[in-house]
Amino acid sequence: MRVGIAIDVSTDISHEFLVQNGIYVLPSTIHMGDQSVVYDRDPERAVAFYRDHLADKGPASETTPLSVKEIEDLFLRRLVLDFDYIFLITLTSARSLTFENAHKASFTILQSYTQVRAAHRVPGPFALRVVDSQSLFTGPGVLAWEAARMVKAGHTPVEIRQRLDELAPRTYAYLVPHDLQYLLTRATARGDSTVGYFSYFLGNALQLRPIIRANRGTTRTVAKVRHHARAVEWLFQHGAAQIRRGLLVPMVGISYGGDPEKLKAMPGYEALASMAAAHGVELMLSMMAPATAVNIGSGAVSLAYCARDGGDFEG
Repeated sequence: MRVGIAIDVSTDISHEFLVQNGIYVLPSTIHMGDQSVVYDRDPERAVAFYRDHLADKGPASETTPLSVKEIEDLFLRRLVLDFDYIFLITLTSARSLTFENAHKASFTILQSYTQVRAAHRVPGPFALRVVDSQSLFTGPGVLAWEAARMVKAGHTPVEIRQRLDELAPRTYAYLVPHDLQYLLTRATARGDSTVGYFSYFLGNALQLRPIIRANRGTTRTVAKVRHHARAVEWLFQHGAAQIRRGLLVPMVGISYGGDPEKLKAMPGYEALASMAAAHGVELMLSMMAPATAVNIGSGAVSLAYCARDGGDFEG
């Protein structure tokens, strides 16, 4: 059986990992004034977005995920022929329309694939599982990493489905924003109260940076740390502590709103990398997706892992 994996474009995961594992990315469109550009996870286009568009056009930009019809067309034109079973891992359904659109599209796809496969002489049934990661940023990437590992190891779709269902509520993704004014502007436009006016003005006055956690479909601030560099250090220290405690998946995803190589020079990264190496845990660095950066701004750092619990935030 040919088991495939597809992800939401806003899932932060490395381009190399996507290519090596044949993971398909559902793109989205970013509308910047009178210009609309379709983005996937291509690193060169992401670099161009950060360089040419984010600073000037980001605050007024909007993102549009694939519609129900576009997802139907994508699967029936290509994916039902390339695979026999696909896991489509999305951002939390509470924050992204991709899960809802994909769930609606799945009914038509599963009713229509038989004729498409027959016309191309592809035997056997096709199945699709839309997975709500209940997470954001690098969180769905940890699930995609585990799904790819299980596919390579020859696990059945039932085993993979059960594993992802178990891990989704135990996926913890964190974000340290860099530009609070940008974040507040975008959050206000979306009706998101994660960072309120009081927190913004207090944060600006004291140079506080919130550390925001996404888990089980909700987001909340778990710490406020003075200075962005120190907040990132706290985040890396927390990641190292969780590795030491024991993870459910031996991988920690880290993304940056810009060139991810800059992460290696940030305070706390070297200790995190050493802890990961000592415990056989992979650190996967990636550039934050343009579709995410539109709402978060540049310079943000995200970290995610799967564990039995998020633990107290240790800094």
